[in-house]
Amino acid sequence: MEAYSEKPPPPQRRRFYKNKKYWFICAGLTAIIVVVVVLLIIFVFFPMIAQKIMNQSGLNVVKAGISFTPPETGAATKRQDYDMNSTFYMHMVTDLTHTGPFSASIKFHNPIDVFYNDTLLLGTITLPETHVSGGKGKIDTVTPFLIADTVLFAQFTKEMLSAESFKWRIKGKLDISALTRTATVELDKYINLKGMNGFPEVSIKSFNLPGDAVGGGIQVELGTTLVSPSPIGVELGTIVLQVSYDGVMLGQVASEKVNLVEGANELLLKGTLVPQTDQNNLNKMGVLFSNYIAGIKSNTTAIGLSCSPDGVHAVGWLSEGFTSVRLTVGLGLDKPLDILHKLDMGYLDMVFDAATPYAPRLSAPTIVADFSVPFGFTLNITAVSQQIKLATNETGEFAQFSVPFVPAVSDQRAGKLQFPLNGVTVQAIAGKESLFNDFTYALTASSSYTFQTLGNASTQTMTPIGNITLSGIKFNLPTTLNGLQFLNSTPTVVNSLDVTGGTSSGLLMAIGVTMDNPSDVSLTTGDVRFALLTAGEEVGAVALTDLRLARGSNSVNALSTFNPNVSPAGQTLLNTFVMGQTNEVSIVGYDESTPIQSLSKALSSIRLTTDLPGLTSQLIQGSSLVVLDDSPMTGIVHVKVTIANPFSASLAITSVVSAITFQGMPIGNINQDISGNPIVINGHSSAESSGLDMTMNVEPGAVALLLRTLAISAGMDTRALDALLTMGGLQVDGMSPVSPDAHLFDNFNISSYVMQAMSSLVVDIQIESGLTVGEYHTSLAFAQNSVSVRADSSVTKLIPIVGQVLVQQIVDGSVLGFETIILSAPTDTGFTVQIAGSVSNTGPMAAQISFPTGLTIAWEGRVLGSVNMETINTQPNVGASFNVKGTFTVTDQGAMGDFAAYMINNADFQWNVFTDNVAVNALGFTFTNINMNKFVTLDGANGFKDGVNITTFNLPSNDPDGGITLTASNTIINPSQIGFELSGVAFNIFFGDVLIGPLASTEAVVIPPKSTATLHLKGRMIEQTSEAGLAAVKTLFMNYLANKATPLTIAGDSGSGPNGRVGWLSAGFSALKIENVLLPGPGVLPPLISSINMANIEMDFTKDPYAPLTSSTEVNAQLNSPFGFPILVNQLSMDATAGLKGIGVANLVLKDVSATTSPTGMVKTQFSNVPFSVFRNSHMFFHAFVSSLTKEPVVSFGLRGSTNAKANTAVGPLELNNIFFNVETSLQGFHNFGGSSPIRELKILGATSKYVIISTTFELNNPSQITAHLGDVTLDVIMNEFGSSVGQIIVPGLKVAPGLNIVTGEMHMFGTDLRALGQLLSSYMTGASVPLTVKGSLTSTTIPSLKAALSSVALSATMNGIKEPLLRDIKSYLMVDFFDSYLTYNFIQIYNPLDTAFTIHHIEAKTYGFVSYLNKKTYIGGMNTPLDPPLTVGPKSTVFTPALKLALDFSADLPNKEDWLWAGFSLYGDYRSYDNVTFDVYQNATVTIGDGFHAIMYYYQTGIHVSIETATELPTLLAANASAIASSTNATTSTVVSASVPSSVSNSTTTTTSTTPAATEATPTTTENPTSSATPEDSNPPPTTSTESPVPPETEPVPTAAPTTTTAGEAAPTTEAPPNAKRWLSRFWES
Repeated sequence: MEAYSEKPPPPQRRRFYKNKKYWFICAGLTAIIVVVVVLLIIFVFFPMIAQKIMNQSGLNVVKAGISFTPPETGAATKRQDYDMNSTFYMHMVTDLTHTGPFSASIKFHNPIDVFYNDTLLLGTITLPETHVSGGKGKIDTVTPFLIADTVLFAQFTKEMLSAESFKWRIKGKLDISALTRTATVELDKYINLKGMNGFPEVSIKSFNLPGDAVGGGIQVELGTTLVSPSPIGVELGTIVLQVSYDGVMLGQVASEKVNLVEGANELLLKGTLVPQTDQNNLNKMGVLFSNYIAGIKSNTTAIGLSCSPDGVHAVGWLSEGFTSVRLTVGLGLDKPLDILHKLDMGYLDMVFDAATPYAPRLSAPTIVADFSVPFGFTLNITAVSQQIKLATNETGEFAQFSVPFVPAVSDQRAGKLQFPLNGVTVQAIAGKESLFNDFTYALTASSSYTFQTLGNASTQTMTPIGNITLSGIKFNLPTTLNGLQFLNSTPTVVNSLDVTGGTSSGLLMAIGVTMDNPSDVSLTTGDVRFALLTAGEEVGAVALTDLRLARGSNSVNALSTFNPNVSPAGQTLLNTFVMGQTNEVSIVGYDESTPIQSLSKALSSIRLTTDLPGLTSQLIQGSSLVVLDDSPMTGIVHVKVTIANPFSASLAITSVVSAITFQGMPIGNINQDISGNPIVINGHSSAESSGLDMTMNVEPGAVALLLRTLAISAGMDTRALDALLTMGGLQVDGMSPVSPDAHLFDNFNISSYVMQAMSSLVVDIQIESGLTVGEYHTSLAFAQNSVSVRADSSVTKLIPIVGQVLVQQIVDGSVLGFETIILSAPTDTGFTVQIAGSVSNTGPMAAQISFPTGLTIAWEGRVLGSVNMETINTQPNVGASFNVKGTFTVTDQGAMGDFAAYMINNADFQWNVFTDNVAVNALGFTFTNINMNKFVTLDGANGFKDGVNITTFNLPSNDPDGGITLTASNTIINPSQIGFELSGVAFNIFFGDVLIGPLASTEAVVIPPKSTATLHLKGRMIEQTSEAGLAAVKTLFMNYLANKATPLTIAGDSGSGPNGRVGWLSAGFSALKIENVLLPGPGVLPPLISSINMANIEMDFTKDPYAPLTSSTEVNAQLNSPFGFPILVNQLSMDATAGLKGIGVANLVLKDVSATTSPTGMVKTQFSNVPFSVFRNSHMFFHAFVSSLTKEPVVSFGLRGSTNAKANTAVGPLELNNIFFNVETSLQGFHNFGGSSPIRELKILGATSKYVIISTTFELNNPSQITAHLGDVTLDVIMNEFGSSVGQIIVPGLKVAPGLNIVTGEMHMFGTDLRALGQLLSSYMTGASVPLTVKGSLTSTTIPSLKAALSSVALSATMNGIKEPLLRDIKSYLMVDFFDSYLTYNFIQIYNPLDTAFTIHHIEAKTYGFVSYLNKKTYIGGMNTPLDPPLTVGPKSTVFTPALKLALDFSADLPNKEDWLWAGFSLYGDYRSYDNVTFDVYQNATVTIGDGFHAIMYYYQTGIHVSIETATELPTLLAANASAIASSTNATTSTVVSASVPSSVSNSTTTTTSTTPAATEATPTTTENPTSSATPEDSNPPPTTSTESPVPPETEPVPTAAPTTTTAGEAAPTTEAPPNAKRWLSRFWES
């Protein structure tokens, strides 16, 4: 303080503002402050300012389009797949407002969170950088929207679609860059958006139902306008809505590619209205359609079901939100549809009733309306109901009616609807009755009448959605009907007039008239009355009861009262009517014609005029005349009259006075009162009177004159009549005598002549009768001409009887002759006879001659019997030929037997025929009691000499009665006029004096007279025991087989009829003996042997090539006997020549070999060691025969020669010699042994310097039944792949038996194609299958007859290689410098599966292993090493190779060698696993097999187990390996080589303790490794000597223990690398 206080006081300071330096400082400070402030604003306050501006700014979303399609990048990019349920794209167009005065760039910290209801996170969006200026900006971007919670987002979507507005909250961060400064601010903004408000504005612009839906229902198309008030657009894709009306689900509709935008959205919704089954629903559907047709709006509801933005996959939250959509849409038209266009009422039926005159019933069977609907679906209107009013344009409505539902038929395509009206009531409108009267009058008067039908209709309609009712179909249509024209369009016709009765004041009549109604209307008017007028005067009335006027022609029955007595005009009408004249009458209406008021005006105006026709039928229809038996004496005949009544009322006739004349000649008179028994004729019937007596002139001359006059009147020829009258001695006026020439009587029958003449009798009658009709009495007088008279056969009683003596003279002068007589059905007492003959000289008239009591037959004064005969018809001056049937009654059997024998054995005989009762019918008249006596000579059978011929015979079987059944067909020439029809005949057959057997007919025997007959006979050849009998039978057979005929004698035995043997016939038949009847030969020599077949054959070619010893245990020869009886051959000899195509090749001779014969005639024999001797000049043909047997499935050849046979038969033992045969037979061939020869076993037994010796066992299938001894056979072996020979198979003493032959031979494998040999050997060693062909050649045998055959043999075979692996184990040693040199030393354990040793001289191999670092199996290295000394492996032994160096090489996958460390490490295992290592080895080895066969063998094997070992020094390792080799060479088949490391290797530990190495079988080149696939594309398997090497396996899966997964070619990750591999390897060795 002291020091301080010692200082002088400070000087006085100047004012700072007076200091110039101060202003400089101030200026500097001001500048600094300004800069600082600005800097503070920029660097300190700018973030706060930016935040404040952001808080005050606004975000207005102009457009937000939700899409599920990624935005286009401008380049062709592959669309990235994503989950539409969690992500969509939104095209946002947003206006930024109140962004401050500065221009700024805004960069959002994406993603930006979007909240709903403040706190509910919807998801995130990504916003791009943007720029603001002048207080505003804009964002137009497509951002992915990542949904945070799909359930929450679905709820939001529902509100967005249904709410009027909603609010989003955007939260996040953004960078604002302005004034070179960037500030990060918080983004927290609310965005108010309009919702879609449930789409309040929805309208249907078009409604179409184009057709039926395929699965049922109706296709529907709705053109819909949907207005969205929201700026948010949504890519909905395919939307599906459910449409309903009044609680009824109508169906679903869908629209595709829907992109909802703000404003009007035009949608075409397509779908199906589904079928409805509930009736209430169908009723509502009917209301909906009816409203649409009537132009009435119907509110429908559409509910969202789903939407699929891509048209396939639904988005859950969007579909769930879409389900909240409820659209209410009015469906309807501005005006009703015009459905009905035209109405055709067709035909109307109107029924009027006096009780309801203004309410007639109306029916219309077919009303047709033209209709159309604006839809395309099918509909069928089944019922229609209507409310209809009738009106005219001039007067308005006048009637109405209701039509309930009636069945209808619709044709939608034609637009036609057809339905009936059934009895509806048409009610005149009150006060409009006069208009209704005008309506009925107009229909009655007019030809065409038009009026209006108006109202509405309802239909019951079948549609694809069900049966619905459509109502409110309005119409107003004109209808035109044709009117009645007062029934005067055509004249009214009276069809009938009938008198139905009578009263005291007149007649009652029923009149039938036809009126034509030309209109479309039928009328039922009830009872109607009209006045009946004639000549202007009323003569009665006409009443029409219950009148029904149908359309068209009407036949109407009217009731009329007619009183002809009150008016002259009426009397005239009656008289002229009866006389058949026509009169005009009128039917006229008047005021009281009908009680129906509505029809009075119409019916009172009717006036009809018509013609009344007269009666057209005659009262007398005819008469009849009957001549009584006594009429020729009394002159009284009976006459009956037939009277017809044309009316319904009965008529009664009480008296008849009549005169009858014929051509002015009086015939007779009738005058008879019949009031006691009047003639009553019922209505509309005829009645015949009882017989009225008529007095007639019956003098013969008068009757003859009447008859002749009638004949002339009838135009008949009278010459025959005149001749008869002349012959009878009569003469009448006008007749000229006529000579009785035969031609006059041609077809002349006197009875018919008389009846025909009388049938032309027509008389004139004058008659007056009393007539009563009901209570009306009158008399009727009239004349009727030309009344026919019927005459019956009784008129023939007037024919005079003359000529009895003349007829007897004609019979006596006649001549009787018999041409043939056929005797049939004989018995002891008689037979039936058919007699053909003639009678001549019978006079000029035809006659019928009958024999009522029969004819008597006598022979040589002895009466044989009697025969009844049918009537004989003769011709004038000629007589008759007759063929009549009769019955002959035998009265003397002894005389009949003598006559039969005489007739059969003599040339002729004579009969006497007589009777005393012949009846002759001539010219229709019969003359009786005529006598006849005649003699007749006939030809006999004359013993049938030279008349029997055996045409065919057969011996079909052994006979049950012994011997052989014999059948024969014979022809017999019968010279006699007597024929026979017998039930049977019997004979005995003789050869010389030897009875061959009996023979009898098998059917009825018919031997016509003077003709040839065929007899079918059956009997038997009896058994012969004598030498003469056997010799006779042998002669018969040998003659037949030599085609020679044999003479026989046939002796008659008996004859029989239907009841059996006939005594008199058999007595005559037994006298018959026919000699020299020839038994014929066959005509053509029968082929007794038709086939010869050898079931099997054995041929030994080793003894004599052209005479092989041949045997067969079964030779079958088919014996075709010309007969059916058994011929049992028991011994035979045969000399046969075998030939090809007709050329003899070899001879086979059999002598006295035993045989058996089957029931079918098959003769079976056998032979053994018989030379098949080939003809000297047929060797070439024999070669061809043997070649065919070798190549073909079947070989045909011929056998011809002869045989002698001994046989047993039912008639005795027979010898049949020199039976020739010439047949075609066949043998099954070897057929190239099926073309294949499967190899069963191969063993390589050894080798020489020229070939490998292989023991071969193969199959040879012989499909034939031939056993062949072929001797030594050599076959070539061809390798198909190269087409080269690879050796021969030598089979000594080959014998081929039928069926499967197991053949053992020796194959010598050699050839000039070393590539083929190497490939074959390699394939064998690798277990492959090699297709081969084993072929024969001309050097295959030394037997000349077999050379060509064996040279044709070509068999497919397959050599299957051995399956045992050669490489059993690999011991792989890693040296200390492994990760520097990448060298390994490998001892490979090799197994020899052969039966001979092989020596390995050189190995060239490629090795593949799985490198987990590369995650694939790849090439890891190779070796190319000679083995010096060579390594020999004994048969079935194993050895270890010397140490073979394998240099690892990963350059194909890892060009940088520094990366090999990881590959090597992962190949041999990491610090966690190193024991599961396998290699695939592909190698070519130079080997020597057996005793010197050199070959290069390709071999590969996959999955070889590798034992990993370690060693410190190479010399020690090699010494240990030498010891291991030495020990392994002594191994046998059962030896197991230890896998432990030799003890001389220091500091080594074995990695496996297994005593049996796990070696994998070698994989054949033709078989895919089941655990391997393709070679890695950067791997090159080693080449082979012959074929492409097998494909190494594809990359295997990454082991689960691997620390990382890498892709081939990538560097291993350094962040997860294991410890240093070298240190690890050192620790491995130390352990």
